[in-house]
Amino acid sequence: MFIEIGSPASLPLGLVRLEGESGPQTCLLGVTLQHPPVNLSVQAHPGGLQVSGARADLGYAQAARFLNHHHLPRRAEVEIELAIPSLVGLGSEAMLGLSLAQALAWLNHLPLDDTLALAQAVGLQPQDALEVWGYDRGGLLLVEVGQTENFLPPIRRYEIAHSEQEAWAFVLILPRVSANTPETLEADRLKALLAAAPYLSADTGRIVTAEVEPALANNDLAAFGRSLMALQALNDEGLTRAGVPLSYTSEEQAVLDIICEHGAAAWGRSATGLALYGLVKGARSSIDLRHKLRHHLGFFGGRAMAAITANTGASYVIKDYDLKAK
Repeated sequence: MFIEIGSPASLPLGLVRLEGESGPQTCLLGVTLQHPPVNLSVQAHPGGLQVSGARADLGYAQAARFLNHHHLPRRAEVEIELAIPSLVGLGSEAMLGLSLAQALAWLNHLPLDDTLALAQAVGLQPQDALEVWGYDRGGLLLVEVGQTENFLPPIRRYEIAHSEQEAWAFVLILPRVSANTPETLEADRLKALLAAAPYLSADTGRIVTAEVEPALANNDLAAFGRSLMALQALNDEGLTRAGVPLSYTSEEQAVLDIICEHGAAAWGRSATGLALYGLVKGARSSIDLRHKLRHHLGFFGGRAMAAITANTGASYVIKDYDLKAK
């Protein structure tokens, strides 16, 4: 018997400043995406802890941390079939950790639907709230990531769902990561983003309430795209004022130019990593854009894929046979 878990990716779109009764709140707006996913399986293994597959080294460390947190023996076999690539800013580390924690909770007869407890057991922090709540429930999320010691529930959550021909699709470009890219890139970019919070315009909060919400309510992709671009511009301004101005490589700019020329409603780069994205409407437009991007990227330039919003977070299924018979 084993458990199989599939979890989504998380694309941070920008920092938001909300004016609350107790002062400004630093929040992150982001969308939970169906791709690229994490997919892994776990079963009991009396011979110790074995982890194989994508990002196995990280998976082993996270599994060991969970087991140590609960003072449990290392008796599990883990197969990671798919993992979100590292350094692209799509929640790779957090989503893998949560998936492993949930699987190991099931294996050891612990509650497996308490996402906050799972997050704490693998060492996630309140700054990881976008991934934690994306794993828990999915959707487009606005979460607090500022001066808080706890995982506070999302301030706002929206579902984005359409038919295939009307789908709001995020076309993602996952670049080949150069060997000299620091392993701390995602953490460094999140740190820089949070450090820019004092310089962030309160208009970012107005954009969410006065532009993002009506666009979603009216099913208006063009207005939604404009609101994301306006939010991105204010984030860029805040980073510049904080002394860490945003910059793009010539290749990144070339890719974004292709996306813009295609007529995307919004485009940009993950707020915490290297993934580029373009927001388009419908399967046909998504296919055409990916074709253009693949022609530009070539075989070694990276991957282009499409993803729609994951509105339910992670999922699992328990199978009543041995993992090796899978």
